[in-house]
Amino acid sequence: MKRTLFIGIVFQIVLVACGYFRPAFQPGLLFACMMTAAVAGMLYGRDLARGFLAGMMGGAMIGAACGVVAVLGAGWLGEHPETTIPYGVMVLMLTGAVGGFFGEVDARLRAWLVRKLTEHMKS
Repeated sequence: MKRTLFIGIVFQIVLVACGYFRPAFQPGLLFACMMTAAVAGMLYGRDLARGFLAGMMGGAMIGAACGVVAVLGAGWLGEHPETTIPYGVMVLMLTGAVGGFFGEVDARLRAWLVRKLTEHMKS
């Protein structure tokens, strides 16, 4: 979890900084933050591979942490996210959970492919 949390937080900080220093990035900033949380959740679910619920819960935690970092970073840079704190964290938590779900799907598909290829090589 530490690795995916680190990746998600670093990318959130970079995105918030890019949106602050380059106003041309601001229209796609929410989508980019959501994708970062989803990818971090997917990486967690894929690495964990212990079930859908565990992957989704871990992905939700990572997404929420990414949301808190993004909102705090925006506040530190002088933006006024007081009204968007709960919404930003909830949206990123949801996308992290969805990423955790698809990470588990990826882990199961990978295990199935490895099993089929191993059976094919033995025969």
